[in-house]
Amino acid sequence: MPVRRAIIFVSLPLVSLCVLLVIRPAVAQSEGVVYLPTVMHDFTPGWHWRDAYTVTVATRTTNLPFAAIDRDGMPHIFWYHTLTDDLVHHLYLTPGGWQATSAPAPADSESLLTNPPLVDSAGRVHLLWFNKLPATETERHRFLYATFNAGAWQTPQEITRSKYSTIDGWLRLGGDDQPRVAVTDGFLGWKATLYSLGGAWQAQNEVTLPTDADIVWPDVVDGAHLYGVSNNTLLYWRWRGGMVGEAQSLGVGALLGRSLAFDAVGNLHLYWKAGANVGGKLITALHHQCIDTTPQSSEVVYPGGAATVSTVVGAAENGPLFALAWQEANRKRLMLWDGCTPGVTVTIPEAPGQSTTLRAVAVSSNPRKVCVFMQQDGTDLYTVRCADLD
Repeated sequence: MPVRRAIIFVSLPLVSLCVLLVIRPAVAQSEGVVYLPTVMHDFTPGWHWRDAYTVTVATRTTNLPFAAIDRDGMPHIFWYHTLTDDLVHHLYLTPGGWQATSAPAPADSESLLTNPPLVDSAGRVHLLWFNKLPATETERHRFLYATFNAGAWQTPQEITRSKYSTIDGWLRLGGDDQPRVAVTDGFLGWKATLYSLGGAWQAQNEVTLPTDADIVWPDVVDGAHLYGVSNNTLLYWRWRGGMVGEAQSLGVGALLGRSLAFDAVGNLHLYWKAGANVGGKLITALHHQCIDTTPQSSEVVYPGGAATVSTVVGAAENGPLFALAWQEANRKRLMLWDGCTPGVTVTIPEAPGQSTTLRAVAVSSNPRKVCVFMQQDGTDLYTVRCADLD
């Protein structure tokens, strides 16, 4: 058994006291888990928390909501609840207050939120979502796409239909903010199709998926990056020029049970809760791993140090940043990555005595800002708090 080691650095700047704690796990982990630096003081230079908003969202949602920050620095939140209605709901802040809309879809269909919204350089919000038609349709499962700009939704466009409910899709903005979508479809014999928008959505390329490939992330031109797992080994394939290359090993890892997020550069962030033996004590810790564009996978880390966590939310943006927020016993924490490079960990400020649960996080590099959405004690009220970043 390895010896537990701790390295503690203490610095005394004029504005704050910061303690940086780096600890190696007391028991070696099969995934090589390490601890990331954590700032132990509530004040962090470069983070400017603003007043909190209170807004009515929903008492219940199916899955966690998605959130985004537009080019004016205004937060948006998207959610759905299948037991309430068949809509994807959208709430956003304006100078005049919060406004409510819903992603447009036929009245006799059911919409499910499957993909995070992306904000382009012009400020338009791009949304891809799953839509199910009535049972009378042979191919009733499809993906819809629409943009939101200046307070209005564009008429949605259908990308593809399938008779299989297992279709999956990924949206990426390419050059000049042109959207590209990858869709996996089929039963047993899986295929992947790339779609581009030129007036209408058109199939650009199609291949049979390699065995074990599950994720298809479009590149910005005409191909895609494929990820999968075989025998606890992360695999990567490059789809280019209509052909898929040989599998490359990324080391030990998994996708099942992980949440994932791609930034605009193409880095893939994986994060999850799992048991960890720390100092002989089993806790439910937050884990994170980043696969860069090389591609190479990072070590698995405990963001902010090893602590028991409950709720975890993460989000990337149409830029290089990724945000991860989590809830510990007596506080909520937040950490940013620039690409695969981690930053400091901060404590999310809250009003004394307020009981909330993390529901969503959003991050933006233009403007540099992060927002967290927290549900108040099981009600339909959310507290929204944002920080401007230097």
